[in-house]
Amino acid sequence: MNLLAINTAFSESYVAINNGDINVFKNMDSSLKQSENILGLIDTALKEANIELKDIDAISCVVGPGSFTGIRIGASLAKGFCSAYKSIKRIGVCSLDLIAFTYSRISKNDFWVVLNALSGNLFVAKYTKDGQRLIEPKLLDQNGLDELSGTIVGIEEENLGLCGEYVTLSSEDLLKFSQKLADSNIYSSDFIPLYLRKSQAEAEYDKKTKNS
Repeated sequence: MNLLAINTAFSESYVAINNGDINVFKNMDSSLKQSENILGLIDTALKEANIELKDIDAISCVVGPGSFTGIRIGASLAKGFCSAYKSIKRIGVCSLDLIAFTYSRISKNDFWVVLNALSGNLFVAKYTKDGQRLIEPKLLDQNGLDELSGTIVGIEEENLGLCGEYVTLSSEDLLKFSQKLADSNIYSSDFIPLYLRKSQAEAEYDKKTKNS
């Protein structure tokens, strides 16, 4: 299977391609005009893999939770590619599931995965030691932190103080996880963003209308 994997949800964006024979991995800083440069990164990866977009069998994209802007960019790109080539299959990847997949290689017990949702909130989900979901992804505020017990896993770039374990996300792990989903025939109908919370602009608007 020719697989293209995209992640634009965090501070580092990355692209991975498997063309059946070789793997190609590309990374870039998400702050560097992400919406413009991610296309160039994908184009470079396709050329190094010696294939064209029309040759891709499936596209995976991290749909959240994570950066609002980054999620929109990645989901829009993936949707556009699949609209142009109808035969491409879709794989929507939850970032919390990806972290769980990465950590499950060393896990000995069930664990929580957490991500910073800003304003004192967290995105959380609970997993078995094998990386299977026990509790669905949700938004947790400060009043719900007591719910988190046992092993708590975060990502290195956020360095959240409540975490006892950390993982570093990579294009290699995204590709492996995407291939695992494809091998299990776990595909998506579309790349639907998993925001789990309102954007800052929406939250501010709600606050203003409530106080007016």
